[in-house]
Amino acid sequence: MLPESAPEAGVPRFVRYTCAMRLLGCGTGMAAIAAAMHGQGASPLWWPLMVLSGLGWPWLAWRMVQAAPNPVRVEIRNLVADAGLAGFWVALARFDLLPTAMFVAVMAMDRTVAGGWPLARRSMLSMAAVALVTSAASGFAFQPRTGFTTVLWCLPFLCVYVPVVGISARLFADRVREQNRALEKVARIDAETGLATRQQWLAMAAAQLRRFHRYGAVASLLMVDVDEFKRINDTAGHLAGDQAVRDISAVLSASLRGADVAGRYGGDEFGVLLPGTDRAAAVEVAERLRQRVADQVAVGGVPVTLSIGVAELHAGMRTLEDWTGAADEALYRAKAAGRNCVRHWAPAHRAVAPGTT
Repeated sequence: MLPESAPEAGVPRFVRYTCAMRLLGCGTGMAAIAAAMHGQGASPLWWPLMVLSGLGWPWLAWRMVQAAPNPVRVEIRNLVADAGLAGFWVALARFDLLPTAMFVAVMAMDRTVAGGWPLARRSMLSMAAVALVTSAASGFAFQPRTGFTTVLWCLPFLCVYVPVVGISARLFADRVREQNRALEKVARIDAETGLATRQQWLAMAAAQLRRFHRYGAVASLLMVDVDEFKRINDTAGHLAGDQAVRDISAVLSASLRGADVAGRYGGDEFGVLLPGTDRAAAVEVAERLRQRVADQVAVGGVPVTLSIGVAELHAGMRTLEDWTGAADEALYRAKAAGRNCVRHWAPAHRAVAPGTT
C-alpha cells in the first residue's frame, strides 16, 4: 500500500514516512543485535560498524531519495537493501533466536504493507541471500539461544517500533477511507449545486423503475429547464448564470420531501424524482416549484422562470430512457407553449382534454 504523495521539499509523504521508520527501526534494532553479539563475545571492532548501520545508513538513504528524480523508486530499492542489511547482522549475531525472528517477522510485515507481496518477496530473498553469504564467510556460526540481556534489549524495538508501525498503518487506512468517502461524495453530489450528480440521479431513477415493474410502485419524474438561460449568460454574465443555477438548486432542495431526489441533469437542466407520486400530485409539485423559483430567483431584477415536463411511470416504459424521454417530451411541449409553464406526458391511448396540462 503506497500512501498518497504530498510533496515536501520534493519528497513524497510515503518516502518521508519510510525514512523516519528506518531511523527508528535501525536504531532500536541494532541495540538488540549489539546485545546478542556482546553476549557471544564479539570483537569490539564491530561496534563502529553497528553505529554506522544504525545511524549512518538511515541518513545515507534519506540523502539518496532527496537527490533522486524518482524518490519512490529509490526508496523501494532502499527497502530491499534494509532487508539485506538485516540479513547481514542476524548472520553475524549467529542467528540469535529472538533478534532473528524479530527482524524476519517485521521485515515481512513492513514490506508487505509498503509494496505488497512483490516487495516482500524481493526483500525476504535479499535478506536470506545476504544472511547465507555472511554466515558462510563466518564459518556458518549458529548460536540460536537468546540470553536474558538480549531479550531486554529487544524490548525497545518490540515496544516502540512495532506499535508505531501499527498506529501508522491505521492512520493511513483512515486517510484512505476518508479519500474514498470524498471520492464517493464527488461521484454522488454535484459540487456547485449540492444536488445529486447526473449519474447518481439516473441510478436512483433506474432503481425506482425496477421497483415499479416488480411491485407496481408509482412514481413520477420532472425534467426542469431554465428558460432562456443563454440570454441570462449573455446579458448578465456567466457568474450571474451560475448563481441563478445555485439559487434554483436551493429552492428545489428546500421544496421537496425527504424521499424526493433532485439532480443536476445538465448545465441548466434539472431532474426531480418523485417516488410514490402520481401524475396529478407531480403536476402540483411542479407548479409549486415553478412559482417559487419565479418568486425567489431573479437576475438583474428579472425573475428567472422554469419550464417543467412531468412523466408518471407507465407500464409501457421498459427502460429508463423511455421514462426520461417522456418527461423530455413534456418539457419540449412546455417550451413550445411559451415557457414558464408545466406540461405532462400522457400515453398515446389516453385522451387528454384540450387546454389541460
